[in-house]
Amino acid sequence: MKKYIAFALLLVFYFYVSWIVSMFWFILTLIFYGSIIYLIRGIFKRNYKIFSKENYQDFLEYFIQRVSIFVLVMIGTLWSFAYYQNDVSPATMPTYTISNGEKTVIFQAMSHIWSQNFYDTVRENILQAKNEGFVYYYEWVRPGSQENEEKFNNALWVEFDASLYENMSKLYGLVAQDNRYFLWLWDTPDKNVDVSLDEVIEKYESIKSEKNIQREYTQALPVSEVLYEQLNRLNEREITILRYVNKAMVNMIIKNSGFSDIMIQNFSNQELFAVILNKRDEVLAQEIITSEDQKIITTYGLLHFQWVLDILQKSDIKWQITKIQSTPVTK
Repeated sequence: MKKYIAFALLLVFYFYVSWIVSMFWFILTLIFYGSIIYLIRGIFKRNYKIFSKENYQDFLEYFIQRVSIFVLVMIGTLWSFAYYQNDVSPATMPTYTISNGEKTVIFQAMSHIWSQNFYDTVRENILQAKNEGFVYYYEWVRPGSQENEEKFNNALWVEFDASLYENMSKLYGLVAQDNRYFLWLWDTPDKNVDVSLDEVIEKYESIKSEKNIQREYTQALPVSEVLYEQLNRLNEREITILRYVNKAMVNMIIKNSGFSDIMIQNFSNQELFAVILNKRDEVLAQEIITSEDQKIITTYGLLHFQWVLDILQKSDIKWQITKIQSTPVTK
């Protein structure tokens, strides 16, 4: 009886996730692959002495038992990984305070998809800073012409629309960043310190020309539509499990910058990414340098901080990090 425990536990899991249909197809799959392997064993019997059972029923029981144990171990390992990343050691997003003795800048590292608790904390931090006389600088790439918007989407291979981040956030059990949530919280001004999409494309095409890169614009993938269709195929329990595992992957990537570097280097348009990152770093840094504002709080993507600090330090070596705080991003 003990040899059926693993199989029974696995059926309970499948029943919980997708009810009877998933159980049915799982059992059929085991029988199908068991039959294939049994036939192969029959053909090469002399070379497969690990199978001591002679008849198909005994072999199938043996096969199902081993597969069930293997799948349960894999599920347990994945769930342990997800639990550690999400509940034991979740990622945090840093808030840097930098100063050159004359100006003070609070740099709140951001991303477009995180937890509502994280955004609530950022909002409170901005409100507190503005009450203390800080001016809010925020990132927000300004719209461009329709032609350049199409070029941008095709160069990035992803079709950006209003629902993209919203649908992506559903996949991770998080929420999409809404800049309006952070704006106009107090009397001090809010400043959009960023580039326009037209400037991005102009700089991108200039780099391609200088490097003689012949990369053509390709049709962008409608990711938002794909995500919407895939999510609609899942039931609530399947979505809950998928979100929990996806959130663990987010935590792991944030905590290990090497993963982010690999993704950027291998799964992105390098020239376009350089414009999106470096051009905007220059805009933010130059605004900090030339502005009359002495106290600034800014929300910008995490990858921008080091480059902005480098530009500031090249203009004035006195710029230094004076404080670092961390806020959990997914809890």
